[in-house]
Amino acid sequence: MLNIKNIEVVYNEVVLVIKGLSMQVNEGEIVSLLGANGAGKSTTLKSISGLLKTEDGETTKGNIFFEGHDITKANPSDIVKYGIFQVME
Repeated sequence: MLNIKNIEVVYNEVVLVIKGLSMQVNEGEIVSLLGANGAGKSTTLKSISGLLKTEDGETTKGNIFFEGHDITKANPSDIVKYGIFQVME
């Protein structure tokens, strides 16, 4: 269902925040992201939902697939059509 393959996320074209993250979430599974402040949890979710651009971030390497569709560089409005969205605090 959701397959993240070796992504790398960079902010401001300089700050490497995530390197080599891979994970797979199958249908019906529940997954939690745990970690200290600054570990990359929110950045991972923003990468999946396409919201990195709003903070001058970019997924520079790797791919994110949802139900076989590559959504790595997709616009947030297109990602929402697949049923993926992020509810901010």
